[in-house]
Amino acid sequence: MRLAFIVFIILVGSAICSMVESALFSASIGKVNVALEQKKRGASSLLKIKENMHCSITVIVIINNIFNIVGSIFVGLAAVDSFGSAWIGIVSGMFVFLVIVFGEIIPKTIGTNYSIPISLFVAKPLLSIIKLLSPAVWFIDLFIKPSWVKKRIVSEEEIKVLSHLGYIEGSIEADEKEMIQKIFTLNDLTAKDIMTPRTVIKALSGKDILNDLKDEIYLLSHSRLPIYEADIDNIIGICHQRELLIALGKGEGQKEIRDFIRSDKPSFVSENIKLDELIRLFQKGKFHLAIVVDEFGGTAGVVTLEDVLEQIVGEIVDETDEDIDLRVKGRGIRTNIILRNR
Repeated sequence: MRLAFIVFIILVGSAICSMVESALFSASIGKVNVALEQKKRGASSLLKIKENMHCSITVIVIINNIFNIVGSIFVGLAAVDSFGSAWIGIVSGMFVFLVIVFGEIIPKTIGTNYSIPISLFVAKPLLSIIKLLSPAVWFIDLFIKPSWVKKRIVSEEEIKVLSHLGYIEGSIEADEKEMIQKIFTLNDLTAKDIMTPRTVIKALSGKDILNDLKDEIYLLSHSRLPIYEADIDNIIGICHQRELLIALGKGEGQKEIRDFIRSDKPSFVSENIKLDELIRLFQKGKFHLAIVVDEFGGTAGVVTLEDVLEQIVGEIVDETDEDIDLRVKGRGIRTNIILRNR
């Protein structure tokens, strides 16, 4: 009877330690922050534990080993008293089996499946135990500190693999996986890769009279139009098709196109700027179109916020788009020009 009681106590203690350890490892920082926002009990304590997992795991390992090692000694003594020394091997073997199954495998499975509820439940008591055993943790750290390795940051490849696994398991939709994968291409692509080339840019001369261009303006499919002086390499501003149409409706058709340029100066970017940096410029500057300049300062093309977003969500086409991809059209025009000049 005494032997059964000792085994039961050891199994319960070992199971709790294993379950808590597994739950803490499985509870992600993201889920903990969500629990904190929802003001769940124990969330603040759990966040402190996650921020210093080393101390938490050290304490759990200490307690778990006390149960397993010290407890096995008492099991051996109780087995000798109950059955004699001849049975010590059989009792030890059965005890090891019980610890592996009921003290490790089953509790860790439960801890993984119910990581957040278990972690929230034990967070406050565990913090108190950590403070109580802090001298022991400090002493152990003196020996293991030289072997510490700097925490490794998750790489792009790991996130891509995780998103793919999430799609296979059904927790992530196909379009979500595709967008996650595409986001990582933003720092590999440049404005030159996605811009509309100068050969197909819809631009207007600043000295032209509005009435002379009204038929062309009515048919435009782009709302923002670069305005140039002398030639397209000298962009002086941006105007909106809507403002030109309003001016025509008001009978202001005798004005020059330059009179409708927006007060803010046009934004110029290098053709080598990365897309992740470009999208931040769009957000910070609150503009939607930028002029792409080449290494000589000439106009290479234009790039829009929509062009960048298309790299993540795919092609965005509305009912006014006659050409699905102007970049393809621009390359075709350039090829034809080269062939004619040969």
